[in-house]
Amino acid sequence: MIRLFTKRKIILYLVLIVSFVIIGNLIELKNEVIKSRSPKVISEKSLNYAAEDLGFSNNLKINVKNKTNDVVAEKEEEEKEEGEEEGDDEDLNEEGNFVNKNNVNDYTNDDDHEVNDDNDNNNINNNDNDDDDDDDDVGNNNNDDDHNIDNGDDNNDDIGNNDNNEENDNNDNHNINDDDDVDVGNNDNNDDHNINDDDDVDVGNNDNNDEENINNDDHNMDNDDDNGDNDDDDDDDDGNNEDNNNENVLNIDNGNTNNNNNNNILTVNEDYDTIREYKGGEIEPEWEWVKDISIVYTWVDGSDIDFLDLKSKYNGGVREVNSRDRSADELRYSLRSLEKYLPWHRGTIYIVTCQQIPKWLDTSHPRIKMIYHKDIFPEHIYPTYDSGTIELFFDKIPGITERFIYFNDDIFINSYIHPSFFFTSYTYYPKVYRRFVTNITSKRLDDIIKENNIHRIFQASKYFTREIVRKYFDENFKYRDLFHTGHVFYRDLYEPFRQLFKEELRSNCSNRFRNPYKFQIIYLYQTFMQYATQHEDFPNHFGGNGTASQFPGYKLPKNRTVKKYACEIVPAAIGNKFIKFGQITDNSRKNNRYFNLYRTHPNILIYNFNDAYSKENILYEFTEFMITRYPKASSFEKKNYVDLEEKVKPQFDEVNEFSRYIQSGIPLNYNKYNLSKFRDVLRYYKNIIIKDYIGEKDALSGKPKTISDRELEEMNVLSQYQGERLDRAWKWAKNISFVYILENGDEEEEGEVMVENTPKYELLKLSIRSLEKYLPWHTGNIYIVTQKEINNKKVKWAMTNSKNKKVIVVHQSTLIPEMAKSTRNRHVIEMYLDKIPNLTERFVLLKSNHFFINYTHPRFFFSKEGYPKYNLMNPLTKEELNDLEINDKPFIHTYNTTIEYFGPTYVTTYRKFKDAPYPLYRDLFEPVRQLYREQVDELVTHINYDSNDFLPLYMVSTYNIYGTEQPFYPDYVAGYGKIRDAPLPILPKKRNIQYYGFDITSPLISDSSILSNVAFTSIVGENTDIIENIKKSKKLFMNIEMKRDDEYITLKDVISYIITLYGDK
Repeated sequence: MIRLFTKRKIILYLVLIVSFVIIGNLIELKNEVIKSRSPKVISEKSLNYAAEDLGFSNNLKINVKNKTNDVVAEKEEEEKEEGEEEGDDEDLNEEGNFVNKNNVNDYTNDDDHEVNDDNDNNNINNNDNDDDDDDDDVGNNNNDDDHNIDNGDDNNDDIGNNDNNEENDNNDNHNINDDDDVDVGNNDNNDDHNINDDDDVDVGNNDNNDEENINNDDHNMDNDDDNGDNDDDDDDDDGNNEDNNNENVLNIDNGNTNNNNNNNILTVNEDYDTIREYKGGEIEPEWEWVKDISIVYTWVDGSDIDFLDLKSKYNGGVREVNSRDRSADELRYSLRSLEKYLPWHRGTIYIVTCQQIPKWLDTSHPRIKMIYHKDIFPEHIYPTYDSGTIELFFDKIPGITERFIYFNDDIFINSYIHPSFFFTSYTYYPKVYRRFVTNITSKRLDDIIKENNIHRIFQASKYFTREIVRKYFDENFKYRDLFHTGHVFYRDLYEPFRQLFKEELRSNCSNRFRNPYKFQIIYLYQTFMQYATQHEDFPNHFGGNGTASQFPGYKLPKNRTVKKYACEIVPAAIGNKFIKFGQITDNSRKNNRYFNLYRTHPNILIYNFNDAYSKENILYEFTEFMITRYPKASSFEKKNYVDLEEKVKPQFDEVNEFSRYIQSGIPLNYNKYNLSKFRDVLRYYKNIIIKDYIGEKDALSGKPKTISDRELEEMNVLSQYQGERLDRAWKWAKNISFVYILENGDEEEEGEVMVENTPKYELLKLSIRSLEKYLPWHTGNIYIVTQKEINNKKVKWAMTNSKNKKVIVVHQSTLIPEMAKSTRNRHVIEMYLDKIPNLTERFVLLKSNHFFINYTHPRFFFSKEGYPKYNLMNPLTKEELNDLEINDKPFIHTYNTTIEYFGPTYVTTYRKFKDAPYPLYRDLFEPVRQLYREQVDELVTHINYDSNDFLPLYMVSTYNIYGTEQPFYPDYVAGYGKIRDAPLPILPKKRNIQYYGFDITSPLISDSSILSNVAFTSIVGENTDIIENIKKSKKLFMNIEMKRDDEYITLKDVISYIITLYGDK
């Protein structure tokens, strides 16, 4: 008996209302349907009344449990979005099938019209005698006893190239054009005539349907992953050009390993038949070796607080989770697909992560090995957020096999795969799956770089990759997009590959993020396999007719078992048979077309889902698809997570039973729009189920951290320091220099000589006094750079009378060029601070309004590695930048200059300093002056502050942030603008610092350690409270700000309050 009631109120609500308005007695209708085994026809009038009663409207709203689970369907907005994108995928129908516009089967003329709304029927096309108990076989035919997923007539397979590859440059969506001979409706001799909606899972594959010739490749959208090289540029893809039309089946651009085309064609055809006919049984004895091959995954949880904290140091302070880093447990379901559809594999699965472990993963499983980036990267490469850099060091994984397979975590296996999909028969060379020729012009390249869209920059990288291949191997090389699939690599070719492209790799590794100027690591490695290995004396000499032929070669390990290296370029048409590209966007309808495509086309062996969505409901729909497409848990999962997921599946079954029952009586010509609204109700209810499931799963994982481990450790160091002696690791900090600049400007100062007891002078003395009191570890020099001569003996004595430190007064003329010796511009002095005699390699610049208010550890200024910690605020918004263009022109001018030199694709945010200490590297000042010589020459001419001033503290810090923190400096400076044409920096030969790293104080650390912008007023009571709060504060540092709107408070007044904190000397 079909269950009509669920434990949840929403289903009860739906059942009662729908049963009342549709037929008045739902039980009686159910019995009639079951008894007659034929659909009960319900009038359209009744259903229209039902729709009205349920409140179906263009903005559908369903109240669920005290409005906490409100679900709003913005139908008009969604359909508007779909209308705007019409044409992107108009050849992919609502059932997920490819449609040939010239020959489309009319679904509305089908004899039978069961509407299957269940997106999650675990057995898709359940087969009468299917012995497989995994419940996720797709498209199995009746009487399928041996997992015979694809029982079509093989004689109709078309492996020819598709020439109607036309992509729309103005869309990021799925241009899906089909070949003229594609079987679209799959309805031949099928009496079920299922009307398949977006959410359908019971989309019956037809018993007598020969093979579905899905040769279209245009649904492979612009791929923003490093491996899914799918083009969406209208003028880039030459799928229709003469090269593609005239190529033989090998489609290889002179890159194949075997010179006999006839033999190649025979091998390709033989492998093709083997791949297509494999149904999951035992593999042949000659393939025994492949069972133990290593498989490598890369994975990241971009929502992890530790990940976001470290990443924000390098990405301009952004702490938001982006789509590329979002985790929807894709790895979990990818592993399920691997364990089911690669039954022959028994080797180790390496999961390469950024010091993270999936909560659901059972790491005690003998086949699972976690590999952390730190363990395989060379020094100073970690951290990186570019998958290409990660892929560059897979050979460093301990225990990895000589050949291994690499999957992204968004790759899913759709049907049983024979090893000959990855390797050639007999020779066991890796197979490389490429699509059609892509030709990016220099004009198109400039447009992509200017646009700087994260989803488009991969198109530019194709250009630079192609140019490198032409330089090293083949001047006529044509770039063909890679399919997004599993890739095979030789472990022992990694080092010669890195040696050959040593210079080019500097650019890739020095920037920790994706960038349009970077080349594609996987693609370049595959062309290395393709060309370099063809030399008869490889590896002593490299093949190709470019500069690689001049390379001296490289000796491979003596204990290797692989003696012959090569690869096979698979024809594009064959790859297109087995591999498909997908993308999850904010458009549910399009997503469901992809879901149905993969469910109902078992001849597709591998597919992927690029993550390009932002809406929560899309996450729920995607999760539902993953759960129902791969319902059987793998042996790599923790039991408590599996049990939790198992609780969800019966709820989907109940909803699906209800859906099938209600729709079994729908007339043939019923209004599809009203019907789709009913399906929306069910879809939204399923989303509630998934939302609850995700909430329970998150709770199972434990309460998320609100502070990163890095921040917690730093806060502990800072808060626990009470003036004791420093650890040995910090002894170097005892002698660092502190520097003050004492500016002109007080109305009480007279002439060219500084006199005692002026307000600025007194404020400076109090600042030094706070340093002495709360930095007891410091024994180094304190430099005071003055703009006026100090010849008063009492003044000098007062400044230098210190028990533990030596205060040294330096006139600005000692530092700056002769032409600027009379400058009143502080920025000129800042540009030459490195000229202070005996200044330490690291030093800290302070201002007179800076005060320490509790014991302060050197960690306040430097990271535990000894890198300067820049106190930068959050990235500026557009509105803030617009304001600064008027009110702080020097800042805008300086940052724009930085972008000009390092590139707008590299410097992506503007950030201002807090009014706090400035730790700096002495030896970076001269390289900055060299790089910005023109700007520095202009600056020294500014006797007074100028709107075109060049701000040295920003220039030195950004040079450090963008140019030097990478392992190749000073032989290479990172960046993509004018820096590429600049001469290399000259550093002192006698220096102790070899690596110029940096750190940025996190907002949390800054807020917990800095009392910012303390402003005294003309009201005595308020000032007394301020002083008391300072005394009680646990923070380490404060800066004093004069309130500009209070004309009655003077610097003398402020000093009278500050002195109470430090007393007399």
